[in-house]
Amino acid sequence: MRRRGLSAFVAVVVVTLAATSASGQPLPRAAETFGYQPASGSAAISIVAVSNFGYQPDTIGNVPLDATITVTFTDDDVLPHTFNISSREGFEIPTNYTAAQLNKLFSEYPALYAASVSYEGDSSIGNFTSPSAPGWYEFVCNESGHFAEGMYGFIAFGESVPSNLTLPHRGSEIPTTGSPLIAVVGGVVIVAVLAAVLIWRRRRSAHRAPPEPHH
Repeated sequence: MRRRGLSAFVAVVVVTLAATSASGQPLPRAAETFGYQPASGSAAISIVAVSNFGYQPDTIGNVPLDATITVTFTDDDVLPHTFNISSREGFEIPTNYTAAQLNKLFSEYPALYAASVSYEGDSSIGNFTSPSAPGWYEFVCNESGHFAEGMYGFIAFGESVPSNLTLPHRGSEIPTTGSPLIAVVGGVVIVAVLAAVLIWRRRRSAHRAPPEPHH
């Protein structure tokens, strides 16, 4: 009877975890693509430097062409950061670029827009004129070592950010406790523990069993 009860409990645990796995979802990206309705004249974007070397958002699409773009750049981290948009259209900067290579790139292709913040809560507001033709560009933090840590993103004018670009991995992409990966791992651990308890009880019962009578 104990064995049946324990087996039933294991089945319930596995079914429950499977249901959790089906419904569990990973956390959304810290930076989702958001855009603006095509318009002329002016537009505004806000971008935040976050901890773990990231931008929020790290993709900005459909920014109006040939418009005055006001940028609010805010530091939500204890470290200083910069926001520099490369003027080399359609070029994805290799993630293994050194600081020297990054500086050389921005020397050859001066930033469409550049801003810096120095401490948590610091904010910079400025503007620039967006390109007159559709295209996408990469923006980076050129503080020493920050680009190598994944502090970059993409901005597109007059179009969406291409889906095949290599976006940085942020901590928020780690699955939640209700995600399929965690559910499966948790299920394996629980079943293994219950199986060990069952084996231990059976061995214990065998040792306690009274000896058979001799005839």
